[in-house]
Amino acid sequence: MISRIVNRDGNRFFEIGGKEFVPAAFRSFRPTPANVSLFYRNGVRLFQMQISGVDNSLSVPYSAYGGVWVGDHEYDFSAFDRQMEMFMRFAPDGYFMIFAVLDMPTWWREKYKPDAYSFYELGNACLEKKWVEDASDYLRELITYAEEKYGDRIYGYAFAAGGSNEWFLGQIPPNEKRAEAFRAYLNDPDVHIPTHEEIKDKSLPTLLDLDSVLFKYNRFCAELAPDLILGFSAVIQEVLNHRKIVGAFYGYTMLPIGWVNQMGITGYERVWKSGDIDMIFSPAAYYNARNLSGVSTYQVAVNSLELENKLYLHEIDHRTYLAEYPLDNSYMMHTEYKDEAETLIVLRRELCAAAAKGGALWWFDFFGGYYASPGLEAELRLQMGILKRLSKMPRQSVSEIAVFIDPKSLNHMKDQTAMPFDFTRKTRDALNECGAPYDLYNQNDLTRIDTEKYKMFVFINALEVSDEVKATISEKLGDKTVVWMYAPNLYSGGIDEVCPIGLREKADSEAKIEYKGEVFGFTDPVAPMFEVDDKDAEILACYQDGAPACAKKGNRYYIATAKATPALWRDIARESGVHIYTDKNAALYADSRFIARQTMLEEDIELDLPFDCVLEEVFDGGIYKTENKKLRYKAKNGKTKMFIITKRL
Repeated sequence: MISRIVNRDGNRFFEIGGKEFVPAAFRSFRPTPANVSLFYRNGVRLFQMQISGVDNSLSVPYSAYGGVWVGDHEYDFSAFDRQMEMFMRFAPDGYFMIFAVLDMPTWWREKYKPDAYSFYELGNACLEKKWVEDASDYLRELITYAEEKYGDRIYGYAFAAGGSNEWFLGQIPPNEKRAEAFRAYLNDPDVHIPTHEEIKDKSLPTLLDLDSVLFKYNRFCAELAPDLILGFSAVIQEVLNHRKIVGAFYGYTMLPIGWVNQMGITGYERVWKSGDIDMIFSPAAYYNARNLSGVSTYQVAVNSLELENKLYLHEIDHRTYLAEYPLDNSYMMHTEYKDEAETLIVLRRELCAAAAKGGALWWFDFFGGYYASPGLEAELRLQMGILKRLSKMPRQSVSEIAVFIDPKSLNHMKDQTAMPFDFTRKTRDALNECGAPYDLYNQNDLTRIDTEKYKMFVFINALEVSDEVKATISEKLGDKTVVWMYAPNLYSGGIDEVCPIGLREKADSEAKIEYKGEVFGFTDPVAPMFEVDDKDAEILACYQDGAPACAKKGNRYYIATAKATPALWRDIARESGVHIYTDKNAALYADSRFIARQTMLEEDIELDLPFDCVLEEVFDGGIYKTENKKLRYKAKNGKTKMFIITKRL
């Protein structure tokens, strides 16, 4: 049987044995007859199962069925068989993705005594050649067995190593093998590898120069995880020869302080470009994005994945209100939401976020029981129906704003400061509430997109800008709005080469900017800082000491820090001719098929649409018709409303 991802009218499907399936699936560390049958009877036909013999970070097994890799080139597939038999019995028409965990089994560690354990120290363990070879053999044998016995029921494979199954290198001191590899990487036998204290340093200056050993070490780390992932994916394709879908977690930029460089994330573009991987998984964004009043969003540059013909999978790994119970080792799980109403607020918002980008999703029933209530079961059934309905409608982006993240520029930022997080997360938090949707790309992909679709281009962390991107800006964005932040092109030719607004350095490392009564700026002290020094520029906002911080010159804008407010983004967008759906800060999602909004107030909502139309609200029901391109409705506290456009007038 062959499975693949197909695109029909902008919608992605899994084509499995010639049949199309909406890409919505079930995942759990504790699949049981109860939760497998619950999801199955409510319309889910795609399931993921984990094959693992190691414990997770909560000191309980990833899989209650146990592992397969039991000795040197010795495999006991009975645990896999038992799990497959359970899934096939309780999801009789289901298809399955096999998720292989490649971390070192306990017996392997005891026998070979590696310098590092892959689960917690992947950044060192990835250089353990014996493990990589043995794990590759295991992966090859597992897939061969699975295909021979269950190939007509398996639609794909996923593979993982390291904490949380997400290829994180680990926040760990480098060992001697890693030091040797770094010296070889630089072709310098005398270079010192940064100590853990140097890596953890958060003193000023905040940025790392090109000749800094720590900067070079960040670039080195950015190669380690991709090398490992691509090596294993090549092994998979030795067996599959691209006959099945292959996926992996990788490529988050919205990671917490101290993670993005040392975890080896910033080289993800190499993995995304590989023809051996079809699908990239990522949990929905964490922190305030999951709060009741937050905005559900993405940890990866979702629109760049589409350029690479990769399907993005939005993992709903939220702990519902039913999650608060002890595990086998008495560890108490904690819920994010107090009741069903709060849970539905966020689950519905996440559905809208995934659908707006044409993404797949899976509901992650972590340790079982997270959806075991009549209300949440009914919600699963409702959401499956919505996804199927949307899949029958042509989908196009309606975004007029393109936002660009540059993973390589993150290598210049000290991990232990909040600076990377301020750009990749906090800046986007504000953009999420500006009242207009946007598309999110890797910076280098500017050269590949249709620039005519957009009116506004935002470069949020462009410390490096390639010659190709500069040429595209010059050739194609002359009549478009371009917004630069902080120190664009600082390490690839100088700020004035791309930003026409004159700047000078500012001494105050803690300076904050005020705009329309709101204050924003970097979380931690930052050096260098900049202020506007251009008599021909129109000043939009100043630091609190009066020095100019944000300015406009023609259709070029400059913002001196991260974390600009929704109001500033909204004003720039409106000035650029971008359609603004609402002047209120809000969670808002839209594509050519629907518009969705959430409010945490009891209020009368008014949305400005680009055209008059008839709409159907699909969560609570009801038909609505715009008047003078305005959609008006009464909203209750916490309600997410999703309006499918049924007819344009």
